[in-house]
Amino acid sequence: MTYKTIATIVHDPNRDNAHIELAIAIAQKSDAHLHVLVTGIDQSDPAFYYAGAHAIAVRQNLDEAQKDADAAEAFVRQRLENAAVNWSVQSVTIMQNGLTPFLADILRFQDLTVMPSPYQGQSDHVDIAIFEACLFRANCPVIIMPNPPLPDYNFDHVMVAWDDSQQALSATRAADPFIMDATNTTLTLIEPPTTSSDRSDPGGQLAAYLAHSGANVDISIQSRRQQSVAEQLLKGAIEQDIGLIVMGAYGHTRLREAILGGATRDMLKSTHLPVLMAH
Repeated sequence: MTYKTIATIVHDPNRDNAHIELAIAIAQKSDAHLHVLVTGIDQSDPAFYYAGAHAIAVRQNLDEAQKDADAAEAFVRQRLENAAVNWSVQSVTIMQNGLTPFLADILRFQDLTVMPSPYQGQSDHVDIAIFEACLFRANCPVIIMPNPPLPDYNFDHVMVAWDDSQQALSATRAADPFIMDATNTTLTLIEPPTTSSDRSDPGGQLAAYLAHSGANVDISIQSRRQQSVAEQLLKGAIEQDIGLIVMGAYGHTRLREAILGGATRDMLKSTHLPVLMAH
């Protein structure tokens, strides 16, 4: 498996859009087509305006969103003009409540989406909506770039956060091109569940599956030592010189994670490394 179509999204021309550089690098290495979605978003709430002002306000807000889209498109085209990659740019001005269905329709035909963490730096609720549209509506894996971005990316050593869940398996399969290209892949299991199908050989089935495709795999079984799973994974990533973390997203419901916390949100808030997630 290789990536043939890679997408990334720009919705604010005034912020750090360094995730484009990672998208370009992955597209070049994979000889994939890079599709950049440029969105000007009207983030106003129509219910805020009284009836007589509604039409005028919508028109003004859409005009501002169009200006943002035009500026972002000019930035993207200038950056890609001399890039050694096949690329296309699609620009749209859209109201906020139409963003998720629009993204779902486009991104379901992509192999991978590259975006900044929706919980770091200048990110806002639009980035959260984009992230969740990729995972839940488009069923497209996402590679998250940390903020601040690294000066260089080396995916020579990949860590798979394995908990025997369908989400983790989906992420591992989505990361196959990176895993096959890596020198080493470490399956990290933190207090593996005793009720899982591979409880007698934690991680063994996945390791065999990856090895049959030519990956060099080892297994690391750990007791819980840090306050959160994300914290322990990131600490281990530093110690092992990991370049990419692969993990399932939202094994619990989004509402539960919003209230009680969870590994997905903790990782998105704390990561200093690229993370590939799938649901």
